[in-house]
Amino acid sequence: MARHPSLWDRLAARVRPRRLDRALAGGTPPEASAALALRAQQLTEPDSRGSIADALRRILREAQNGCRPAFGRVMPSRARVRAAREELSHLADTLEEPGPVAAGGVAQALLLLTDGTGPLYNPGSRVSLCAGAQRAANELRPWELRPWAA
Repeated sequence: MARHPSLWDRLAARVRPRRLDRALAGGTPPEASAALALRAQQLTEPDSRGSIADALRRILREAQNGCRPAFGRVMPSRARVRAAREELSHLADTLEEPGPVAAGGVAQALLLLTDGTGPLYNPGSRVSLCAGAQRAANELRPWELRPWAA
């Protein structure tokens, strides 16, 4: 971070995280602003990465076991989750691997989970859940050559 974050930067990182997540997922470097750098730091912490991995694994279990939705809870597309089981599992594993990760990849994984119009929840989405999970996993460590990149 080039400068010490201001109170406004801290507030922006806390109040508007989804906007920052979308920017990071889209390739904006964390160094572009202090608020982005703060959000990138939050996303790449082991606890945040672990929470996202846990949520992915819960979704995989629920799709496998056919859990009934809780009242008021939007359920992921079971068919899409089953079809992307391997990619989602790999993404969860990669999130929990020790070592540094790129904030853009973590943001992509989080957006897969939280975007109600995205491929996890919307069976009519033009984006494949398999492709989205692969892309997020590849972007976690873009400096490594991974078998998922092919």
